[in-house]
Formats: sequence, structure tokens, C-alpha cells
Amino acid sequence: MLKVDILASNERAEYESFLRKCKLCSTQFSLDWADTICEMGEDKPYFVVGKDNDEIIGVLPLYYFRSEFGNLLTTIAWHTISGIACSRNVGCRDIYKALLEYSVSLGKELDCTALSIGTSPFANHEEYYTEYLKPDYTMENFVQYVRTDEIFDKEGNLIHPNYVKRCNLSRNLEKARLHCLAVCADQNEGAVADCFEIHEKRMKELNAAPIPKKFFDSVLKHLVSNKEGRFLFAFIQEKMIAGCFFLYNEELIDAYMMSMDSDFSEYGANFLLTYHMLKWAHVNGIPILHWMSSPRRGDGVYKWKEQWGSRERTFLYLSRVFGDISQWRNMDCNELAEVYGFHYLLPFNLLKDGHSRFTSKNELASFMQSPRLNMKNSETLLHNPKVE
Repeated sequence: MLKVDILASNERAEYESFLRKCKLCSTQFSLDWADTICEMGEDKPYFVVGKDNDEIIGVLPLYYFRSEFGNLLTTIAWHTISGIACSRNVGCRDIYKALLEYSVSLGKELDCTALSIGTSPFANHEEYYTEYLKPDYTMENFVQYVRTDEIFDKEGNLIHPNYVKRCNLSRNLEKARLHCLAVCADQNEGAVADCFEIHEKRMKELNAAPIPKKFFDSVLKHLVSNKEGRFLFAFIQEKMIAGCFFLYNEELIDAYMMSMDSDFSEYGANFLLTYHMLKWAHVNGIPILHWMSSPRRGDGVYKWKEQWGSRERTFLYLSRVFGDISQWRNMDCNELAEVYGFHYLLPFNLLKDGHSRFTSKNELASFMQSPRLNMKNSETLLHNPKVE
């Protein structure tokens, strides 16, 4: 019989064993990822688990964020893309139903104004979410990803045409070689601090909110130390000019953050780091590099990822409203980003509209980037890990 409850603190090993049975289940489902987020001091995890005869067969990781402007229960905290994971194909509809209905009850019990859930882009059960969550607001989002077996053959030789023909990708990889750039993977506090300085500088140039330094340190502590995360740095001589970190398991690499010092934009550093990520994934038998999202289809970031041989998958952000959202309607984008930074509420363009209940990522991006909004923290609300 299927029973649903919150994961207990003494069930960590059982939970991690469950994750290993799930296909294309990213590190962002893990308890180490929850520890990374919770060290920021803003979220409390509620991992809703479904059990059959005391065996975990399904999970929905949720994070509770308290605010005087309205409490939030969400899967979408600190750029998390997770949703529901199941270890069984048979009977998964019942698992989704039980987990989602329990989560709705939990959101009401915690006096939440809204419950926001992102579906998994690598599962195909969006209809279960809409049927059992009954969202008030929906946004269609997308991710890009690369299959490593389309880039390398079994011997590690490049086989994708973009990597060998004369094009922007091959030219920039050649630039990195000619400038004698080196990639370093020393996982230490000093290198991470230098990487953060590059990221902070670049985000300020883009008028976007940087990921806090404390988050970088938490990734190093909880993910890198447990072989679920890895930093890479690009150097010219002894100067770091770019850095990135990614999350990984046996199924997926999540390319979470990449930033480059704009003073060295002509050196091809981001190209070199990405190539090393892909090569590392191939060598370690990881089939997919997951780019996560971009601000909108067809923009510079999207095209940058596309040239690496990326495919696309869509998924949904769903929000169920429980309480009074008049305070949200009266706040502008900057005020909402200040209060709920790095947490997704619902599509802000629909909040201001009041009539429509469905939007796309491109429609939201256009709204956020409207000159009249003067939006300083659009990346925080749009929920876009970026390559810059």
C-alpha cells in the first residue's frame, strides 16, 4: 500500500539508494544538494516521499521559504530543476497523485501563499502534474542538453561536425590553444574565491544578481567533497580568467554556472571550459551534459549552447495559489526579487495581467526586459543559470 510522508533524518542512505534506481535523475534531487541550499539559511527542506511496503518509490523535493509577504513552498530554489522522481514505471500515476496531493496539503498546513513546482525535463508526465496539482499559473520553460555519444566516439575521437569543421566553435577552441590557456581543477577555497570574483564582476556588468559567495563555498563543502560537484578554472599563465562549476552523477552533468573575465573575452576561455566538461563527462561514462535554461529561445546564450550540438526539451513551472497575492501584485519586479531572490513564485507577467493563466519563457523574458520596468534582477526571477 502506498504511503506518503516527509523523509526522516535517519533515512538518508535509503533515499540515496532510491535515487540510484531512477533514470536521468540529477544531483539536484540529492540530500547533498539540499544541504548546499540549506546552508544559505533561508530554506527548510521537505522531501515528500512515497513508500510501498516501507520501500521509497517516489519523491518530490520541496523547500519552504518564510516571508512576511507570503510563505512559499517550492521545488525551484537556487536554480533547482527537479520535480518528481519515481523508481517504477508501473503505477507512476498513483505515485504522482499521492505526492502532489500531499504537497498541496503541506503547503496549506505551512500557511503558504503559493506552491510552485517545476516538472522534470527528462520525464514525460506533465499531465499528471496539471491533473493533481491543479495550478493557477503555468509557464512553459525549456532546457538544452548535449548527448556526449554524439560528440565523441567510443575511442574519444570527435565526431560531431561542429567541432571539426571551420566554424565559430572550432575557431574559438583554436584561439584558446593559441593563447596557451590551461584548465585547472584544483578544488580549494582560494581558487573558488578567485572564481567568485570573476562571476561577481561579470554579473555586475550584466546588471544581474550574482550567486552569493556563500553558495560557492557551500557547493565546495557539500557537493565537491562528496564527488557530486566540480569546479574548473581557465588560466593564462598564472591569472584565472574564467571559472565554472557543475553538478554530476552517473546520469547527468548539470552545467550550473560559468563566468569569464570580460577583459579576456577574445581568448576563448568559456569554450575551453565547456570542451573540458564534455570530455570529462565522456571519459567518466556520463551520457548527458544538461545546460539547464536560457533567458529565451534564440538569444545569444541559447545560440551559444546550440552550437555545441544541443537538443532541447520543454517542461513546466506550475504554481498553485493558496492565499492573498495582492501584495505581490502591488510589488514591482525589483521588490519581488529583493524579497524572494533565487526562488520562483509564478510568472510575473501573468500576475500583472490577471486574466491569462499560461505563458511561455519567451513571453516572460520579453516582459521582464521591457525598458519601462528597469529590471535589475531579471535573472533572479527568470531563474536562469547562465554562461557569461
